[in-house]
Amino acid sequence: MKHTLLIAATATALLAGCASTTEQSQPAATNADARFSDCNLPTLEDDRGPIKPSLFVVGTFPEGQWIHLDTHKMGYKGDGIYQVVSDEQAGNVSLQFATMSWTPQFTAAGMSMTVGQVNELKRGGFAKNTVVSLPKDGKYVWTIQLAPDKAPLFAMVSECK
Repeated sequence: MKHTLLIAATATALLAGCASTTEQSQPAATNADARFSDCNLPTLEDDRGPIKPSLFVVGTFPEGQWIHLDTHKMGYKGDGIYQVVSDEQAGNVSLQFATMSWTPQFTAAGMSMTVGQVNELKRGGFAKNTVVSLPKDGKYVWTIQLAPDKAPLFAMVSECK
C-alpha cells in the first residue's frame, strides 16, 4: 500500500513538473508576416495562385448570410497570400474561406480568430466555422496563406488603420 501511494505521489509530482504555467497563445500581429495586416497590397491580375477558382470570406455577414459576395472576394497577392479588404460592422461573425463550389474551404485552427493575431489555417467543412469578434465598425483585411501544394498555412484578420 505504501509503495502504491509513493508511486502515485511521485508520478503526480513528475507530471506537475512537466506542466507549463504559461498560456499558449497565437502569435501577435507583430510576429506575423507584415503583409498579413497590409491593407494596400496590390492584387496580381495575371496570377491566380495555388487555388484557381476565386476564394471568398463567406459567413454570417449582415449583407448576406453564407453568400459569396463580391465585397468579400479575395485577391491573390503572391507567395500564396489571398486577401480582401472590406467594411465590417462590429459584432461576432461565423465564417469560412471558400470557393463558390465550397471545394476547397478553410477555417482557422481552434475555429476562432482574434483581430490582429495570426492563426494556423486548416481545412474546413460543414459546421467547421471560424468565429471572429469584430470590436468596432470599420475596414478590415482578411488574409490567408496557402503553400504551393495548396496546403493551408495561416489566417489573420486585422483592422485597417
